[in-house]
Amino acid sequence: MTRPITRRQVLRGAGGFALALPVLPSLLVGKAHGADPVLARAPRLYWIATNHGGALESAFFPDASPATRSHTLLSDHEVHAGPLRASAESAESGHSALSRILQAPDTLLTDRRIAQLNVLRGIDVPFGLGHHGGGHMGNYAHNESLGGAAAQVQSEPRPTIDQLLAWSPSFYGELEGVRERVLSMGSLPISFGYSNPSTGTGQVQPVRAAASSLELFRRVFAPADAPEAARVPVVDRVLASYHRLRHGSRRLSVNDRRRLDDHMDRIAELQRKLQAEVPAACGGVETPHDDSVLHEGLQPEDGVRYAQLHNEVTAAAFVCGASRIAVLGLGDAQRFASFSGDWHAEVAHYWLEPDRQQLLQRSYREVFSRVFLDMAARLDHEEADGVSYLDNSLLVWSQESGMSTHDPISMPIVTAGSACGALQTGQSIDYRRAGDPQSSFRPLVDSAEMSLGVLHSQLLANLLQALGMPAAEYERWGHPGYGVPRVEPSGVSVPYADHYGDTSSRYFQIASDPLPFLRSAP
Repeated sequence: MTRPITRRQVLRGAGGFALALPVLPSLLVGKAHGADPVLARAPRLYWIATNHGGALESAFFPDASPATRSHTLLSDHEVHAGPLRASAESAESGHSALSRILQAPDTLLTDRRIAQLNVLRGIDVPFGLGHHGGGHMGNYAHNESLGGAAAQVQSEPRPTIDQLLAWSPSFYGELEGVRERVLSMGSLPISFGYSNPSTGTGQVQPVRAAASSLELFRRVFAPADAPEAARVPVVDRVLASYHRLRHGSRRLSVNDRRRLDDHMDRIAELQRKLQAEVPAACGGVETPHDDSVLHEGLQPEDGVRYAQLHNEVTAAAFVCGASRIAVLGLGDAQRFASFSGDWHAEVAHYWLEPDRQQLLQRSYREVFSRVFLDMAARLDHEEADGVSYLDNSLLVWSQESGMSTHDPISMPIVTAGSACGALQTGQSIDYRRAGDPQSSFRPLVDSAEMSLGVLHSQLLANLLQALGMPAAEYERWGHPGYGVPRVEPSGVSVPYADHYGDTSSRYFQIASDPLPFLRSAP
């Protein structure tokens, strides 16, 4: 008897295309333990980034009172966690709320969804990045160079973790059916990789992001009637010229030889993608009737539509196996707050002004409700054995800074999904060393006190491990964690060195250790 396809097995998007996908156990990759077949699940990563920060911590983070569990991270540093719970006090009418910002219609922020989320507090970069894009996923060298450690780290670039994963055999063991290693999208450059990624060599440079969701769709889901000429081996067309120039010209400089090798490496990857067959499961995906580039205006509905069209393409690619990594750099969130002026100069830098603070909170509330939770809903469909695509994924939303605009202190991190069970979920986790004079400060005279916590590089290391990458693959320069071992010296407005010490200190030594409450037991 044929089993019917249920609504849970259909993803339908506002862009005008649908993906009908029954679960077919005979086609799933599995491994045997004794006599029982066990699904070999492969995690996915989706990262959303917004500029600035600046939202009051009291507005962003959930009430701390349920955080009754404690763990001694270091002898004088205790961290806390508790269950995420909806609060009627913060909720607007018809909404479910974790905080004034983390709220959404109760049809979206359900008890089930709350149990799939985490909200992390006390995640720091120990030097001032100012404006940056690369810091979200680990390329701290991409900053505006305010001097000190930020200037020094510019000579120590690293690929962002999406690119590290994309070229790692630990993550993509097999590339069959993978059309794009990373779906890079949006207006903010947050993805950085080597110019020769297959060998992990060359310059670290920004990865071009697709502003057009339709362009991205066509790259991933090549139409069945695409001309065969597009699949001609492109490397063969230039290989003879490459060898002649690479090995025959004595005038070719070392740098130009490297550039030529990098170029050929990118062409080889292009050929691999062109020759990769579109996975059979992608056959039900129809071309969308809308494009994100038609929604670049400053009205909230344009912002929502722009992001959701990218979400749709990504969800379809994840579900049918055409990609397992995607990043969306949204940049300024002003379009979500109906503000047409200079968001940076008139809003972000005046985050303590009540009317400006309301704009910031409104914009982030829309991103959480209509972008982040929208993507979570698209993936919350059964993949196999009662486990959803969302359970087998990791969604992350990060901001450029914390409450003090442009200071990377207690940068809010919101996650969804457990990365195939590697992460515990449904928690509000506070990693700050609160109440200690060495770790506490006020960014401005009339602002609330802030406290330092744990290294952002430790969070990235934990996420990499959750996604299957061992420490030996990501650690560099003899230091644990995924980051550059730098600390701003004492004497600055933020007591980085008072709290973190130097690069040989205890916080740096534990930077690859599991973060309490976050990692599941092995």
